[in-house]
Amino acid sequence: MDDETLNQYNIQSQLNKENAEYQNSMYASQLQEQIQQSQAVLVDQTNPKRIVREIILRLRGVEERADGTLVKVAEPKINKVGVDNIWFILDSHINQNVILSHLEARDIGNIMDAVQSDLVDDLSLNWREYGIKKKTDLDTINNSVLTNVFLALKRAEGQNEKNWIGKISVENISSSPRFNADKKGSWKDMFKL
Repeated sequence: MDDETLNQYNIQSQLNKENAEYQNSMYASQLQEQIQQSQAVLVDQTNPKRIVREIILRLRGVEERADGTLVKVAEPKINKVGVDNIWFILDSHINQNVILSHLEARDIGNIMDAVQSDLVDDLSLNWREYGIKKKTDLDTINNSVLTNVFLALKRAEGQNEKNWIGKISVENISSSPRFNADKKGSWKDMFKL
């Protein structure tokens, strides 16, 4: 290969590299924004406040439709005073801070013991004031609440929630379109301008 051909090849190679870098930089901000949006949606969808809200709606006997309207689906298990107290207990133990923590099984057990103790004490002492009509509803309310609390806490075991969000981000990055600047062509492509 003579010097002029080599020089043209090097110039073309540099232009191809610069073009690929330019294209990648154009999409870098969009890719970053897409990742942030995906993470925000995931954090919102897995937000423990949604779990607490669903428990409270269930206790009130209502269900939320996709458009945000509330529809009565059953008789309330508990009145507003009881709902407010149960909300306080749940919101104190099930929140984003807890879910994004690194909990071990014994930590989850300790938190569950505390929630169960608070809930059982509150319900057994105030069931009439809360408008609970049947004592058997105490177990139904208790089990419904504690099952959801336990499953929410399990998400924090071994820092799984953070790992899961990180994994989704990596999957988003790896599934995004990429431009490969190192494409190899035939030996004839070396001489094209």
